[in-house]
Amino acid sequence: MRRRLLAIAWCPLALGLATFGLAAARAEEPQRWNVLFIAVDDLNTDLGCYGHPVVKTPNIDRLAARGVRFDRAYCQYPLCNPSRTSFLSGRRPDTTQIFNNGTPPRTSLGDVAFLPEQFRKAGYYTARVGKIAHGAFAQAVSWDLDENAARPGPGAARPAERKARAQAKAARGERGGGVKLSWQATQRSDADEPDGRTARRIAQLLEEHRDGPFFLAAGFHKPHLAWVAPKKYFEMYPPDTIKLPPSLPEDRDD
Repeated sequence: MRRRLLAIAWCPLALGLATFGLAAARAEEPQRWNVLFIAVDDLNTDLGCYGHPVVKTPNIDRLAARGVRFDRAYCQYPLCNPSRTSFLSGRRPDTTQIFNNGTPPRTSLGDVAFLPEQFRKAGYYTARVGKIAHGAFAQAVSWDLDENAARPGPGAARPAERKARAQAKAARGERGGGVKLSWQATQRSDADEPDGRTARRIAQLLEEHRDGPFFLAAGFHKPHLAWVAPKKYFEMYPPDTIKLPPSLPEDRDD
């Protein structure tokens, strides 16, 4: 894959050095770049590439070093469904009229073509693995391949997370929905976690469709609650190395 991407990037320069006429003729042909779109749920700037002194994110840091890192980027809306509908449609929430997690994305947008559908119109193979649209409305977006790695087979999705949520609620004497303060250090490997399955499946699709053109979307659930992860990640951060953010008294009064 890397060789192909480098060949595309350098090909116009090589043609220009060899023969200007041929390069000029081919300049009119649109380049069809392969696209790997990565969405990470609830990720903020607590990352090594933004100078965080404790958090270890070597892979994200390498990706940032090879691309563009934005210092002033803002989320469209502090809720999942409005934010995802916005970046999939290219429209602000005040246009989409999606302000909560319960309104279907197409309520006001109708049959507007979302991002992967625009790529399909251009002749791209499109696939998503994991969470791209808000989970309850994943079918509102059309793909050539549409998979949810969090549900590898029959039964409940992410059973370990459901168990962690139930335990957290029971400890507080709570009932009903919500995932606050639910966590679990599991004995599973990265490959067994939903995000691990997403990464493995996307890597497979990259190889299968390496000749492109493709638009592949990888949607990772963590660091969204519930904080269920292999035990090794909890052991990487001893409690005495973690500095809690300040908590101001009555900070919701304003």
